[in-house]
Amino acid sequence: MGKKKVLTISVAAYNVEKTLDKTLSSMNDSRILDDLEVLIIDDGSKDNTCKIAQKYQNLAPQTFKYIKKKNGGHGSTINKGIELATGKYFKVVDGDDWVDTNALVEFVYKLKKIDSDLILTNHVEVYPSHSQKINLISGMVPNKEYTWKNKIDIKRVVLHTLTIKTKLLRENQVHITENCFYVDVEFVVWAAYVSKTITYIDLYLYQYRLGEKDQSVSKKNMLKNVKMQERVSYQLVKLYDQFVKNNVMSSNQEETIFRTFKRSVGSTMRTFLLYKTSIARTNIIEFDRNIKNISNISYRKLNEDKFIKITRMGNYCLIPIIKLFYKIWILKYNN
Repeated sequence: MGKKKVLTISVAAYNVEKTLDKTLSSMNDSRILDDLEVLIIDDGSKDNTCKIAQKYQNLAPQTFKYIKKKNGGHGSTINKGIELATGKYFKVVDGDDWVDTNALVEFVYKLKKIDSDLILTNHVEVYPSHSQKINLISGMVPNKEYTWKNKIDIKRVVLHTLTIKTKLLRENQVHITENCFYVDVEFVVWAAYVSKTITYIDLYLYQYRLGEKDQSVSKKNMLKNVKMQERVSYQLVKLYDQFVKNNVMSSNQEETIFRTFKRSVGSTMRTFLLYKTSIARTNIIEFDRNIKNISNISYRKLNEDKFIKITRMGNYCLIPIIKLFYKIWILKYNN
């Protein structure tokens, strides 16, 4: 048997021949190959993703493992990663993103001395013309262990910032929705829910590629895939309802999960605003009523979000004005 791995990185790979080499090369450092496991999970790619993955498997078979599977969406790659991971900790990296190699080396060294459930880091948003460092943590001393009961301010948890103990995902039978985009939020709220102890490491580890036209988070693709956004939102509503009823969360933990989940619901409503006004209003009303039918707890809690509260005002009569302001915002910040 080989050395027990400290960290498993599950790489979601679907038709990423243009970016996968950069992703995997950022993890290929001799200082950490014995401590790192990289599962390259090919979700039924039809391009040269396989060849690139196998190149790295041949370079360092003790670290890189290529897994071919039928297409099942991003969630299915996370599920397969959870199933196969041998590392103490588990992290997801998309095949069109990458990590800062030196930060990864330092991160792995630090993980050896840590036993917290949830590890949080910073990330960098990388656009074609510029990049921006993102830190969503305040009130936490780096490398110090906290619990959710401490006074810490985690603005929200996102896929790029989190690393979680593998055994917690298995013990809680975490299973992410398959054949669907935008499920990273589902994984994130599960990770926040199953964790009790948290350590923040002040490293800008994850490099998140943004601003590409073919990404699922582009406005055009979000509109095309709005039914998937709806599906994920409903799943998050069910999860939040379940978590609250289980009555095991501290108030800080619940609030962090809520801040994460409300963004997804608000994002679905904003996608509907891209339709003509009458269609937008009809869809938002139906979407919001479905939320209420699924969970009155979640529906009432969502009223704490300013955007959702304003959208609901006066039987949704402000939607034409909200739509106008949203159009101006898109033109200003997305061109």
